Amino acid sequence: MARGHSVRLLQVTDMHLQQDPTTLMRGENVERRFQHVMQHIEGETADLLLLTGDLTHHAPAAYDRLALSLQGLPFPSCWLPGNHDLIDEMARFSALGYNRKVVEQGAWRVILLDSTASPDGKGGGSLANEELAFFAQQLAQTASDQHVLVALHHHPVPVKSEWMDNIGLGNKNDFWALVDSCPQVKGVVCGHVHHAVQQQRGAVNVLASPATAPQFKPFSAVATTEDDPRFTGPAYRRIQLYDDGEIQSDVVRLTS
Repeated sequence: MARGHSVRLLQVTDMHLQQDPTTLMRGENVERRFQHVMQHIEGETADLLLLTGDLTHHAPAAYDRLALSLQGLPFPSCWLPGNHDLIDEMARFSALGYNRKVVEQGAWRVILLDSTASPDGKGGGSLANEELAFFAQQLAQTASDQHVLVALHHHPVPVKSEWMDNIGLGNKNDFWALVDSCPQVKGVVCGHVHHAVQQQRGAVNVLASPATAPQFKPFSAVATTEDDPRFTGPAYRRIQLYDDGEIQSDVVRLTS
């Protein structure tokens, strides 16, 4: 018999929207790629759209266009920053609920973290001490019968691309120490890598979605744009969160 689920999420990440929507990134129109994804997910049934950073590429005007697109969806959205985002610009939309740090749905708590502290100038980032303290507090407040999904931009596990793993989550050991202290954490979802990741770290499912912007080829020593036509198009991830703590997910890939 099919099992009912409590929460259905959609993850969209790494849009890199430009100040001028006609500006190309790696030869692609990222605005058009993002809108292609948005048109597709308008037909999805979901409880929440989760946007996991690099929403824009240092582009103040792009947040207004993004917010307008989100307001047209039939379900709520929330976002967190990536290393190319402008946090002060994102704060302008707090009244719309996009900057929520915790979302509770059914048996699940989704905790959104800012991993953009201590930038290394290359794309890496860390959780500030205040963010780690917030995370610890939220985990302590989680009931024993609740499940937790953690969202952040920078990947906290190796993805076996040397250049990308050099710019992952800088203080991942501190992050995992908190996760390991709380058995209610069942999943971690991130962006940043521009390709699909699905790993199991102990009892925790670690997921990353491909970007809506151009993808990177996985397992690469240096940054290499994906050229396999099966994986070059914009994409998003669907995530099912079940009442018993199980997570199931798939990636939806669109044509370029």
